[in-house]
Amino acid sequence: MRIFVVDGREVPDPDPSLTVEEVRESMSAFFPELSNATTTERKDGEKTYIEFRKTVGTKGER
Repeated sequence: MRIFVVDGREVPDPDPSLTVEEVRESMSAFFPELSNATTTERKDGEKTYIEFRKTVGTKGER
């Protein structure tokens, strides 16, 4: 079972047939910060937690 974590909140797997990247893309409509997020995975028994972490940017810096 996959569980996605966004900003510390657990989100159920929308479709187990989708890849993690496809889930991230589809969730970007609701969580725009996921567009550039990094992904980490950890297992806990039969559950796999997939956490999306915002990427810290340097908008406007040169």
